[in-house]
Amino acid sequence: MAKLKGHLFARLALDYFDHPKIAALSDSAIVAHLEMIVYSRRYLTDGLIPMRVAMRYPVPTVDELCSNDPSNPSVTRNDDGSLILHDYGDFQELKSDVEDRRRSGRDAAEKRWSGNAGGNAKRNAPGNAPRNTETETETETEIPPISPKGDKMEGFAEFWEVYPRKVARKAAMAKFPKCVKEAGGVQKLIDAAEAYAQSVEGRPIEKIAHPTTWLNQGRWDDELTLNLDDERSSGWSDPLPRANAH
Repeated sequence: MAKLKGHLFARLALDYFDHPKIAALSDSAIVAHLEMIVYSRRYLTDGLIPMRVAMRYPVPTVDELCSNDPSNPSVTRNDDGSLILHDYGDFQELKSDVEDRRRSGRDAAEKRWSGNAGGNAKRNAPGNAPRNTETETETETEIPPISPKGDKMEGFAEFWEVYPRKVARKAAMAKFPKCVKEAGGVQKLIDAAEAYAQSVEGRPIEKIAHPTTWLNQGRWDDELTLNLDDERSSGWSDPLPRANAH
């Protein structure tokens, strides 16, 4: 099956639904557990479910997940109201894993483009310039080194992966190289997009800026805040549907 670029995936064991801890749960508890896994994978929280997300689920549903095993329940409550998914790191990539993979990809790309630049310079040396065979007179043609397109777009896939709204990809790609230069590096754009995704969590998709708009307005320098009272008063809905208790 072809990989879908720009999408994150969560791992699910094939015997997930047959596991004794899961098989005994109500439908609402199973759905809630899966939603929590997807949430943590998307926002790279390493199995931590913030209180504001945990509060979306009915107390009886969370109680099921916290009591489906005497020693290793699927979910554990913290004193601050947040939740921890049991053994999350055994099945899902952790934030450090994702960052290491991104760093390795950038390093490999830099080496690849550096090698290509050297090869282009050698091919375009004066000694390799084309000759005018009709007049038997040697001429020099200055051919600038070819700059691979991938060099300019380095980091865009990671940016697109974390940005919370996937629309107008080509337009965003066209703006991306200039914004990388203005921001002082691609990592700043990636980190800012990830922070923006967390700050708009809970908003309807139409309330989230198009990636092209975000780039055009230089919003990687925005000071981000999350006001839950403002969200409620504006009528924003939760990004994850609430599970109904049985």
